[in-house]
This record gives sequence, C-alpha cells and structure tokens, in this order.
Amino acid sequence: MKTAMSSFDILAIVAELQDMIGARVNKVFQPGERELRIALHLAGRGRENLVIEAGRRLHLTAYPKQAPLTPTTFAMTLRKYLRNARLAGISQLGFDRVVMLEFERGGERYTLVAELFSKGNVVLTDAEGVILAVMSPGRYSTRTLLGRAEYQPPPQRLNPFELSAEQLMQVLKGAGREVVKTLAVELGLGGTYAEEVCARAGVDKKSREVTKEQAERMVEVLRELRSKAGSEPVVVLEEGRAVDVTPLRLEVYSGHELREVESFSKALDELFAMQEYSEAEREQRERFERERRRLIARLKSQCHTLREHLRRGRELMELGDLVYQHFSLVEGVLETLRKARRRYSWEEIEKRLSEAGRQHAVRVHPERGTVVVRLQDREVELDIRRSAAENAGEFYERGKKLRAKALGAREAVLRTVRELRMLREKVPQELRKPVKRVRRKREWYEKFRWFFSSDGILVLGGRDAITNEVLVKKHMERGDLFVHAEVHGAPAVLVKAGGKAVPERTIQEAFDFAVAYSRAWKQGVASARVYWVKPEQVSKRAESGEYLARGAFVIRGRRNYGVGSTKVAVGVVFQDDVPRVIGGPPEAIAARAEVMVVLVPGNVRSGELAKLLRSRLAEKLGERGEAVRRLPVEEFLAFIPPGSGEVVEE
Repeated sequence: MKTAMSSFDILAIVAELQDMIGARVNKVFQPGERELRIALHLAGRGRENLVIEAGRRLHLTAYPKQAPLTPTTFAMTLRKYLRNARLAGISQLGFDRVVMLEFERGGERYTLVAELFSKGNVVLTDAEGVILAVMSPGRYSTRTLLGRAEYQPPPQRLNPFELSAEQLMQVLKGAGREVVKTLAVELGLGGTYAEEVCARAGVDKKSREVTKEQAERMVEVLRELRSKAGSEPVVVLEEGRAVDVTPLRLEVYSGHELREVESFSKALDELFAMQEYSEAEREQRERFERERRRLIARLKSQCHTLREHLRRGRELMELGDLVYQHFSLVEGVLETLRKARRRYSWEEIEKRLSEAGRQHAVRVHPERGTVVVRLQDREVELDIRRSAAENAGEFYERGKKLRAKALGAREAVLRTVRELRMLREKVPQELRKPVKRVRRKREWYEKFRWFFSSDGILVLGGRDAITNEVLVKKHMERGDLFVHAEVHGAPAVLVKAGGKAVPERTIQEAFDFAVAYSRAWKQGVASARVYWVKPEQVSKRAESGEYLARGAFVIRGRRNYGVGSTKVAVGVVFQDDVPRVIGGPPEAIAARAEVMVVLVPGNVRSGELAKLLRSRLAEKLGERGEAVRRLPVEEFLAFIPPGSGEVVEE
C-alpha cells in the first residue's frame, strides 16, 4: 500500500495544481506535528484546502480537520507572512520529492518548501532563501534558525526524463544493480513506476545491463509516462480496498480492479484519508483493548477482595458465636491461665499444658499475650487479658467492620462493571469513517444578509455601506418594500415582494430583522422603531447643499412605522442530505429549520458563540449532527449580529 508520494506522483500533482495559481491564502493552521493546512480562495472556483504532510503528501483535500485551539508558532508565522498572499507559482525541485510554493504579498515574495522525503520538513523562506520558520525543526538546530541561515536543498539526483539512451545505459551499468532497483532508487522513480517502465519497454527487470535498443525504448516509455501523468488518475483496489493511486493507468495493475476519479488530487485524498482512518481505528481499538484489560484486571482484584471480606467476616462472626456456646469453658481456661501467669513463667505454663495433654488450651503466644483454644475441632485465639465476653465482642466487632468493607468493595465492583458496559457501548460511536465536506452551490442573495419569511418571501439586508448601496441600486424593484430601523448605522432591508401584497407577518419579521442586525444589538437594547416605504420614496439624491455618505439614502413622503426586536434564531435545514445554516427572526426560522437556537444580546463573543451554536445544533440532530460539526464556523458566524450575544432558547 502506498504510504507516501513518490517523485513521479509529485510530478503529476504539481502539474495538476497549476490551475490553483492566483489563489489567495485565507487561513493557515497546523492540525498535527507534521501536517499543515492552507485554505486557498480562487476567483470563480471558491475555497480549496491544501494539505501538506512533511515526508508524505501534498494535495487538495475535501476531508476537514479542526484547527487547534492554540495555534502553533509555525502556523502563526505563516499567517504573519502569507495571509491574503497570492500563490504565484508551484514547482518540483528537479525530480526530487520537494515542492516549492511561491507566494507574493505587497511586493514581497516568500517560498514555502515542502520536503516530502523521509525526515523531510516544511520550511518558509524569504525572497533571498533565508529561513523564516520551520515546522518541527528535525534536522535544523536552534542555532541555525536563530542565525541568518539560507535553505539548503537536498543533493540533486539525475532526472530520468532528461536522460538520453546512452546516459541511461551508463547509469544502469555504473550502478551494478538490477535494472528495476536502479530505476527505483538511483533515479527516484519508486518501485511501482520502475516496474512499469520495464514492463512497457519489454526489459527483464532482474537484468543488470540493457542493450541500446532497450535503453531507447525505456527513454520513450519515460517520456510517454511524463506526458500522460495526470491524464487518467485511478484508484487501485484489492478486495474492494484501496491499495494505491496512480496518475495514469499502469500495466503492472492490469489484473487489479481500477476506479477512475476526476483528478489525481482526489485520488490521493481518498487513499490517505482512509489510511488515516485505518490508523486511527487501529489506535482506538488498541486503546479500547488496553482499557478493557485494565478494567477486567481491576474487576478480578475487586471481586477477590469482596470474597475475602465476606469469608473472613463470616468466620469472625462464627468464632464469636463459638465462644458464647462454650462460654463457661472459655472463661475457665482464661481464668486458670491468668492465675498461672502470676505464679509461673510462660515457659513453665507451656510445659504444664504439654503435660496436661492440651485438652482445651492448645498453645500460648507470649509475645501477643494470647492462648489458642480448641472448640469443636476449631482453634480459636483468645486474649488472656480479656474475659470470654470481651473476646467474643472483639470477634463480632471485627466481623462487622469486614462486612462494612465488603459493602464498599461491592460498590467498587458495580462501578467497574458499569465502566465496562459504557466502554463497550462507546466503541462503535467513536470509530466513524471520515466524511467529505460537500461543496454547496451559493445562491446570489447569500452575499447579503437574508432569510425567507414565514410566508416564503425573500428578505435581504446589507452587511455594510457597500452592500447597502448595491442592494438598493441593483436589486430594489417596483413592488418591493424598503425597511429601515431608526438606529444609526442600521442596514438597508428589502422585502422582495415582486408587486404582491405583503402580509403583516412578513412586515413584522422584516422589522425584527432590520433592528437585530443594526447597532441596537451591540447597544444591548431590546427593541427599536422601524419603518417601511415604497421604492419610489427612496433616493440617493440629497437636498441642495447636503452630502450623502456611501450606503445612506434620502426617504421622502409618508413612513409606515412599527417596532422591531433584537432577537435572532439560527437553525439548520437539510437539502439532499447536505446541512445548510439559516438565520433570521425566530418565527421565520422556526417555519423552516429542523432544529434552531434563539439568541439575544449578551456577553459571549461572536466567535465563541458561533462554535457554541454549531455544537448545540449538532447535538440536537443526533447522528446527522456529525455533518453539522464539519461545517466551517464561518457558516454560523454569518448569521450572528455584530457584537456579543447569548443563547436564551433552544
């Protein structure tokens, strides 16, 4: 199974990614020690996510990952230099497993070097090649990074696609190894593509030299492979499981099941995503098994302790009963020994017991001051200093303590049993396969604030002065309603009625919408005055001697007033099993959303509030909530009014 990209894979992916040149860097984060994610936005194509894993892979990915709460130093440095930078070029260094990504921002140029060979790294340099940052340094010392060190690429190897037949023959002869191994190692083709060259050229891969005719055929095959790289990307399957991906169909895989994909990048993405899942699944199962063995060992120990407490407690209670059953005998033995102790030594007492045949008192323990008495074929150790009743009471007291300990041990056993049961129930939920982020087509109105009213009428609002201007000049038509809150900086709002009568319910929802997304939210007020007018009453022409700022308008004629509230709902709807976030007045969102939460002005910052909304809505949706958790937080942030807020209703 392919676990890392070969030099030929890199040649193909670099050629395929040329259409990303011109994209702007939106976001950079580091989800793992050696993995980097760069969100790129390309005009006409939208957002693409580039994944770079040092020593392993580089391609576009549709499988999302969460950014860590605390960004790494490397990610912060990249944001400093590359935020909003333009991707100016992408190239392979010779035929090595090194990719150079050139970025340009404000006249400055930077290079992100992705080393995809073993123990490689990701390095950011300036236009002069001076190292600015290194991801998990590895082969770079702290002293090197503190100084003005220039990036040193690995030693260059021969490029097999630039060799003539004579040069190829010399390389194969000089290596003194099998042809396939020389192609794979010395020329960097890798095992699969080295075997493909031999197969297509009709050369015995085990031979150590080739003829001129064979060398010429091999050169032709190499050039053919390079020209076709990326033309027919396929996933190679064994028993339905992906084991390799190639940028073109290979003869060495003629006996395998092949599945065509749209691009080599998508093929790589599928393979590595499933590898990550398999690795995570294996690690989870190992963690589960370790935890299961630990709990079982603990349960066995607790059960043994419980049994011992119960057994010993029962024995002690029986000994107490036995003393009372032979109370007179026990009291007599103890009294006799106490009297004897006043006249004789312990050695003399032991001797006299022996001569007496030890009928009841078996032996004494001088160091403990006890005597062992035989009662009904059981030996009972008694304290000579205490009476028979006191000895029996001691047995009972110790038995009660052990019974109390047994109750605690039983609770511990039950807790461990519950933990084992919870562990078994937890495993299937954790081992979920990775799911792609589905790209949804954006509607034209999504560049504005928007919602559909309870009556199905589209209501639009400006996000700033520019979109206010665009909304009124380009999208306001006769028959619409223009709505505005009497709050400084409030958005322009259009009810796209298209000449039809607008129900009072829709007008009220538009009033609420206009107030909620105005500065009234940031000011923390509960409501504000709003009015609506017809389009012909709205003008951009100011009175003589006055000036209208961008996004401001003159309203002439009678205004129809009402009151709007600062309350917003954010919910989720599904379209073809793809989740979509919607937001607006609670009544309108409740009519369309499967689940929703209601917000009012509060103390939680919008960024944290957006994450909270995503989590709450995902929880409400159960299994389908996993798709909501993968949505970018920006999807939720778009419907939160500027300022802080809090959740008041779900």
